Amino acid sequence: MPTKLGAHVLRSAALLGEFIQARPAIVKLVGDWGTVANIPAGVLVIGAKAGEYDAQLQRTSGKTPREAAEQYVGDMRPTYEANPAIAYWEGHNEPVWNNEDDMGWYAQFEIERMKIMADMGLKCVIGNYASGSPPLNLWPAFIPALEVARDYEAILGVHEYSCPWMWWMTGKHQMDPNEDQGDEGWTTLRYRKVYRTYLIPAGVGDVPLAITETGIDPLVNPKPPGAKSGTWSQLGDYWRDHDNEPDKADYYFRQLVWYDEELQKDDYVIGATIFTFGNWGGTWKHFDIAGTPVAEKLIAYTQNDPAKPFQYPAPGTPSSGPTGPAEPTQPTEGRGKPRVQYERTYVLLPPNADASWAQAVVNGAWDAKRFTIGGSADDAGIGDLDARRVIAVNPESWPGPQTLADFFAKYYPGVEYAPIKASSPADLARKLDEM
Repeated sequence: MPTKLGAHVLRSAALLGEFIQARPAIVKLVGDWGTVANIPAGVLVIGAKAGEYDAQLQRTSGKTPREAAEQYVGDMRPTYEANPAIAYWEGHNEPVWNNEDDMGWYAQFEIERMKIMADMGLKCVIGNYASGSPPLNLWPAFIPALEVARDYEAILGVHEYSCPWMWWMTGKHQMDPNEDQGDEGWTTLRYRKVYRTYLIPAGVGDVPLAITETGIDPLVNPKPPGAKSGTWSQLGDYWRDHDNEPDKADYYFRQLVWYDEELQKDDYVIGATIFTFGNWGGTWKHFDIAGTPVAEKLIAYTQNDPAKPFQYPAPGTPSSGPTGPAEPTQPTEGRGKPRVQYERTYVLLPPNADASWAQAVVNGAWDAKRFTIGGSADDAGIGDLDARRVIAVNPESWPGPQTLADFFAKYYPGVEYAPIKASSPADLARKLDEM
């Protein structure tokens, strides 16, 4: 499957250009923003710059969310204006919140930042939380920001690291040998807990996710008893003695592939940037994969299965997802010129319908009527056709701020809209046959 791995770039370095040309999913630039000129179209580029103050200081200084957002964006504006080719920018890096009030303030800060950035023609990566944070019970207080995110094509950003392996604290790899987290984790794959427990039930599970830093970080705890603390470049002896893995570069590469294969299972995940390409000396040099066999292997791996071009929402996410029909950026007015004119009747299934409901449409309408079957409200409405009919099955099953009828009237005028209620697939097949 197409890779979802990408590069976190502190500075241009050996093999970075080759990796970028192989078409990774994301490139995050923290400095050397001019590198964007060499990044192929379709690769998501995220810009970031360290600020002179953090979100916590703005909060404790008594600023309102609007005041804090105006100050932050104002201070960053020269960087944004000097790099117009970068559309997406992170805000504060790894903010720390310990209660609902502070988290709620930060949600409003991000809402205001999205609005200000939109006025500049820019977009946001919001959240930007550290690995293993924030506490899971604080996520409901951040939901308001995610409810607004789709209006501004914003992306949720988090960091996910572990140590001494990428899979530590996922599944059965726990301090307690009797504990099993299944396909979730407390640091890496923690995002699944967030989406499944909080975001999807709240109706914001289709906000795309970017894991804007990932890798092995010695600061992540707890570690297995007796485990060595270090980055991938410092764990060679431990991996050789503990896991019988003498090639640290190959072992780290295979751990990244494991993580990539997990990310590929979740359509709302855009990708993850490996920390890091290039370094500024000091601690960062131990994380650096530039010019190493890890980078060489990643280049070959990415060339073999390049990432899908980025689009919003994340590739593979239905345009009519858990929060109901997604609103197009602009009214489409039935665009989509056919080769020849024809009439289309589209049976629109609700988000919770499984394959048995699609089979019911086939049973009840295919032979005689050749109705189109699908689950996207946008697919159902689009097209410059003589007749566009939408049979909406159980339309009350679509959550969201507007009804399906209002959605089609606003964005796809001219659609002949017909709601239908069915208690089961068999009931649907019968009603379609009788139409």
